[in-house]
Amino acid sequence: MSKRQSMTRRAALKALAGASAIALAPSFARTARAQAKPIRIGVIQPMSGPLAAYAQEGQPAFEYIINKVNSEGGIKSMGGAKLEILLADDTSQPARTAAEARRLVTQENVSLLTGSMLSSQMMAISPVIDELKMPTLSIWAGASRSSQMYSLGFPYDRGYAESMASFVEWLVKQQGFKLNTVASCYSNYEAGQQVHNFLQERLKARGFKVVGDIPLDMKAQDQTAAMVRIRSFKPDLVMGLVTPRDGILLHQARYNLNYHDSLFVGGTGGYTDLTLWKDLGPQIGTAVLTRNLFGMTGFSPGARMESMQNILTELKQKANLKVQVGQAAIQAAQAARVIQQVFELAGSTNPTAVLQAMAKVEIPFGDPNLYIARPKGLKFGEDRMLTDGSAMMIQWNPDQTQSVVHPERFAQAKPRPKA
Repeated sequence: MSKRQSMTRRAALKALAGASAIALAPSFARTARAQAKPIRIGVIQPMSGPLAAYAQEGQPAFEYIINKVNSEGGIKSMGGAKLEILLADDTSQPARTAAEARRLVTQENVSLLTGSMLSSQMMAISPVIDELKMPTLSIWAGASRSSQMYSLGFPYDRGYAESMASFVEWLVKQQGFKLNTVASCYSNYEAGQQVHNFLQERLKARGFKVVGDIPLDMKAQDQTAAMVRIRSFKPDLVMGLVTPRDGILLHQARYNLNYHDSLFVGGTGGYTDLTLWKDLGPQIGTAVLTRNLFGMTGFSPGARMESMQNILTELKQKANLKVQVGQAAIQAAQAARVIQQVFELAGSTNPTAVLQAMAKVEIPFGDPNLYIARPKGLKFGEDRMLTDGSAMMIQWNPDQTQSVVHPERFAQAKPRPKA
């Protein structure tokens, strides 16, 4: 064989090998995607106990979005890796929240923790995730006590307190309400206390006079005594953060005492939860929820926001929720979208990379994956809370629906005058 023939043969073999490689490349890519290691997500939820309503509504929506992400190709920056949920029930006990966090990290090797994690759970879990350096996303906490935790909850100050204070100022200055004196009525736990403190500061700065302080005993079976105290102060306004259970008892007491002299403005679940009518019954609901009451919320079924309406429809039609789609479902669905973006940005399950990615998350207003009403979009500040902590304010209608009344960009109706 001549030298020229040998060179020609080698060139032909090389070309054949290249062609084979090109032909096999899609197969190799598919194999790589199929073998991409799942990303394990530890989800700690109060599936039972007094906080179970948050999880029983929220968890199915969270799982629906995670399954949707997986069906649409998984985490593309990680070769299509799928998100795998490991669910733990903390039975609404903060000590168990901490114990489950440690188990999920040390035994199950999760790459991120999430869950409802209200304020008491947030405080219990913080030392554990600080020790283990585990990135964590709370769906509800109003503050972060850990450098490892970010939260989608309303911040105590610029969220709960500012939203309620600016709303009542708007009622006075723009809607002609005659309001001057305020009694602070709130569920007596970490979040309620913190919001109470910030709210008093903001109300006083706006010229309102705080005349009473009524912390609600969260173990009480009746809130008549609290309502009697409210009546004794004769306030124009009653304001504060109230849990769903305390709200039910407070509304029942207001009905039993036939008290309508004050305007009640509160957040969140105790004033706006969509299950309130079921728990109170139509007679009490009509008498108190539709009269002299406004509630703070991050979600309302009628809000004028296209992406919120779209996810509401999708969850109703496809998520197979066994309860009404409310704020807990929307918050949980939003958490799933944040987690998707975190891992796309991180491109890794390395804890440092994941934590750095959480700080970079941004879902602008108008994005189809923004489900909560944040006019400035969703992103985190230096305190690891949402920079836009604003909320919507609603009023209840006799047909058991809500109407958003503030801010005006989301509003469906004007606020009803004090009766």
